[in-house]
Formats: sequence, C-alpha cells, structure tokens
Amino acid sequence: MYHSRWSVVLTVAGISGGFFLTLLSGLYTVKPFIEDAEIIYFGFPFAWFEAARGSWMPNPPWHYSLFLQSFMVDFIIYGLLTTAAVYLYFITITARRKK
Repeated sequence: MYHSRWSVVLTVAGISGGFFLTLLSGLYTVKPFIEDAEIIYFGFPFAWFEAARGSWMPNPPWHYSLFLQSFMVDFIIYGLLTTAAVYLYFITITARRKK
C-alpha cells in the first residue's frame, strides 16, 4: 500500500501535535467558588480533568476524574489545528521553491 510522504507527515504531525497541545492545555486551570468543596478543572477549551475534595474534613483526600469525551474533543481540535498549520507551512515552502 502506497502512502505519500505528505500524508504521513500530516498524520504524524496531527496526532503528536494534538496530543501534546491537549496535555499542554491541562495547565489552564479554573477554580469555581463552591462553599463546601474545592474543585479544580484542567483543560482548554473544554475541561477534561477534575480534582475535587470536600472541605468539611481537616485534611480530605483528592478525588480525580478524567472526562474522556472532553479530552477527545480537545485532541481533535488541536490535532486539526496542528495539521492545518503544518499543511500551510509545507504549501508556502513548496511555493517558494517553485519561484
């Protein structure tokens, strides 16, 4: 089965760039004000990871939740953006070489 070099580069760039940027978006945190609990959401544009604990105990344990659907949506968004950026980069490089 034949695959062109461009399609392989775009696929690898989309997958690796999407995964890297999705994990990097986990540095974006949101802390909503809740009176009896502490909740932290991670991820942008959709929160895909949550850390929560109640504040009624002296030192409560953290409970973690991964929202797989939101993670996949972020992964797809960042993967498509990375693929588009790499595609536009290669288009401009080949246009300059033809001149």
